[in-house]
Amino acid sequence: MSAFIGVATTRTPDSNKNPSKPLIPIQHFPYQIKLHKSAFKKLEGIHELHESVNDQQSLLSLLKKELSSYSIFEFIKIQAFIEKDSKDLPCGYKEKFKEKMLEQLFVNFKSILSCEDVQNQQLDMEQYLGFLERFGSRLADMDEMPRMTVLYYFCAMYNIFITQTPPHPEGTPFPGGFVVEKVGEEYYCPVKEKQEDNIEAICKFCVARQMDMQ
Repeated sequence: MSAFIGVATTRTPDSNKNPSKPLIPIQHFPYQIKLHKSAFKKLEGIHELHESVNDQQSLLSLLKKELSSYSIFEFIKIQAFIEKDSKDLPCGYKEKFKEKMLEQLFVNFKSILSCEDVQNQQLDMEQYLGFLERFGSRLADMDEMPRMTVLYYFCAMYNIFITQTPPHPEGTPFPGGFVVEKVGEEYYCPVKEKQEDNIEAICKFCVARQMDMQ
């Protein structure tokens, strides 16, 4: 869902104490601390995700912290928004799309809150900070359903950085009759390469490979 913007790193005398996490001043983020703080219920904003995360467990803790505040009424609004947003899609495609979109959000939501055991690998901080940059850009452009945007990106962070699965689950349809597929341990997407530079997509960060369309 916005384009990756390179983030400069800053070295300090203590940088080598934690080489897995580059020190990146928050002022380098164009949206900064104040942007869409109201989109979050418990986190102070994007900057808390930036300053407090360097491995899977620290990321999971913040995802849990924020999503534990979502109520059934939030999900009713989100479901209504998805219905409205997909009303003009072709009939055969629309139902499958809605099913997979709801699965993407609700199944991941429950998994995040119930997840207790992670390998706790260090994150690829370049990829993670690039993802935050895209997330912040998306929030900056949001004028409708910011909490759905937060939920969507949190679920995607859980997939990409913790479970290492595609944000669009297996079976997600795309125009032309193609779907996300799993073959062995690998995932394949029919639009990965075409969407990697799309500033409205998160395909750049997805673990799926491009499907052979021949």
